[in-house]
Amino acid sequence: MKTSRLLKIALLTTGALTMAVAAISFTTQVVENPPITGEINAPEEVKQLFRHACYDCHSNNTQLAWYDKLPVVAGLVRKDVETARQHLNFSEWDRLTPAQQQSALWEAYNMINSGTMPLPSYAALHGNAKVTREELSGLRNYLNTKRVKVVPDSVKTAQTRQQWEKDQLPVSVNGIRHMPEFRQWQVMSTTSRFDNTTMRVMFANPVAMQAIKEKKINPWPDGAVIVKVVWEKSIDANGNIHPGKFLNIQYMVRDAKRYQDTDGWGYAKFETPALKPYGSTPMTFRECSSCHRAASKTGGIFDLSTLN
Repeated sequence: MKTSRLLKIALLTTGALTMAVAAISFTTQVVENPPITGEINAPEEVKQLFRHACYDCHSNNTQLAWYDKLPVVAGLVRKDVETARQHLNFSEWDRLTPAQQQSALWEAYNMINSGTMPLPSYAALHGNAKVTREELSGLRNYLNTKRVKVVPDSVKTAQTRQQWEKDQLPVSVNGIRHMPEFRQWQVMSTTSRFDNTTMRVMFANPVAMQAIKEKKINPWPDGAVIVKVVWEKSIDANGNIHPGKFLNIQYMVRDAKRYQDTDGWGYAKFETPALKPYGSTPMTFRECSSCHRAASKTGGIFDLSTLN
């Protein structure tokens, strides 16, 4: 009799706790859904991909499962959604410039293609968030239609090169200076962006090149520097493609402690032949680190064949 009474009390207690948790789960507002100011303009199949794979975190139309509202879990979900919205919000698409929209779409494609997004831990619990190969292919086909068209040069343009004294070298807002000595470094690779019709040459300083040879790039050693020089593609009368207008020089400087907020890499960009520093605050370059996380297998460096 005593055992039966204890078992009854235990069952009643468990049931009460279950009902209390369920009540909390279905009444707790984990995140607010602010008004939608402007959604992405894209084919329906592309928008559908974003809706089921991205919108629960990257929009103002977050739809949560009951288990997302459980105590403790709800706090983690709220943090993830708020962070995701700050980085990219499909419900506030109109707040981005056309260039930012294009960049965001390609970043989304690269993140999905690399398996970084949707977060594997999220996709494991939310089966509807998984992206099929067909959907990813459709997104890429759509992005191909947004590519900038390369037009032939009618007149060959001469590139001006400004000479800088050492104490006059331009410096980025995060303290990284332009390093003209990169021209003596070894070429690491040449790349081509078909989405925005640019071509690049990448250089590695001796520290970075030694790390590549020894396959010690995850993480890269402090002192490694990668430089990327970017031109517009140009087509001559014979259809040959060659560097056209100079656009910018980009830097990645490895210092795990100094640049811990951007995954150990310091980023800088100097634009036009005048080498004007890009950005107004060091926070500008956080978007660079988030994009380069898609290249985690090579320590954050794109276009580097060091896995074999």
